[in-house]
Amino acid sequence: MKFIDQVNIKVSAGNGGNGIISFRREANVNKGGPDGGDGGDGGDVYFQGDPGLNTLLPFHFQTKYKAENGENGKSKNAYGANGNDLIVKVPLGTMVFENDKLLADVIDENKYLIAKGGLGGKGNAKFKSSRNTAPRLCENGTKGEHFDLTLNLKVLADVGFVGKPSAGKSSLLAKISNAKPKIANYDFTTLVPQLGLVKYYDDSFVAADLPGLIEHAAKGRGLGIQFLKHIERCKVIAHVIDFGSSDKDPIKDYQIINHELSSYNLFLEKLPQIIIANKSDLPSYKEHLKAFKKKYSKLKVVECSCLLNENIDKVIEILAKTVKETNSIIENANKDLEKQEITITLEQDPLIATRLDNSHFEIKSKRVYDLYHKIPLVSIDNLWRLNYKLKALGVYELLKEKGIKNGDYVKILDYEFMWDDEL
Repeated sequence: MKFIDQVNIKVSAGNGGNGIISFRREANVNKGGPDGGDGGDGGDVYFQGDPGLNTLLPFHFQTKYKAENGENGKSKNAYGANGNDLIVKVPLGTMVFENDKLLADVIDENKYLIAKGGLGGKGNAKFKSSRNTAPRLCENGTKGEHFDLTLNLKVLADVGFVGKPSAGKSSLLAKISNAKPKIANYDFTTLVPQLGLVKYYDDSFVAADLPGLIEHAAKGRGLGIQFLKHIERCKVIAHVIDFGSSDKDPIKDYQIINHELSSYNLFLEKLPQIIIANKSDLPSYKEHLKAFKKKYSKLKVVECSCLLNENIDKVIEILAKTVKETNSIIENANKDLEKQEITITLEQDPLIATRLDNSHFEIKSKRVYDLYHKIPLVSIDNLWRLNYKLKALGVYELLKEKGIKNGDYVKILDYEFMWDDEL
């Protein structure tokens, strides 16, 4: 399956159904009264993590997703049905952006609300009162949210295997996990990230074999630039290095890879690191190991041979313990973060009145637009209600400040009203 890790899509929640104006008219029923039902709510759009997915390829072919609209209300106080929610399955590790704003980071199998459905409008039965027993009032349902989104997949793994091509990353992943990556004796065998579940007694962790990095990968050379971002999601970095081949220099290989990690993201070099010294079955191994430990005495070094299956259990043990320690640090940090108070300031929606010419004015405001969409101008009662709401918002005062006079026109979106001071 082709590996796609970034796509652009459109999502739309369902619109709320409209309320209706209706009066009960039946034989032998005196003063039936209003019986217009409310519209149903529109469906929401949720993203849900699916551990069985590892690519955004399906979104490359289908780019539009829409939840169901709510049904309109009916007579006899019948409410419209709510629209069904849309649940979109995405790979774990999918980040959902609108422009540069992060809407969701799908890191588990919970449902993440992406777009909220519109609310159903009220029918005229809801407007009945002792002062108005026969209201000709109703509301349209509100629009559902809709977004142009960018999905960015970053592989979600506890341990990321990094190293130069042919260091043995795929072989090691196949030995310790349930993954079955392609293995061959040539550079860039691994073209896409491979994930595997590793068992350690009652615990488990996910390891990722990331395509081989080379010098200047952070600048776009080789395959590395495409997959460096996936390392950001890992909690532990495991350097798989060829210590056995005579034509290899483990110290230089480690320095090159570490430099590429820090060049791409300064945070990566601060992650816990383990050196997996592979190919202990080859003649130059001991010499290289001695020189490396002398140079980097504080680094964790695990000796192994994937070919002979030597010390693989030790590799699993050290990786599992390091992941557990890191998880504990992260958990404590999150607890401290939860204690911090966060203050959010909401932007005030501006109310703008613009003079288009000597006799035409235009009102611009999200609050005004929402009112206009909500109150359908299908009856004189609804028209009076819209006027009352506009006055309460301060639209009338603003127009008077702009010098509006009788007979002038006021435009809201595609509708024009004639101004009358006596109203």
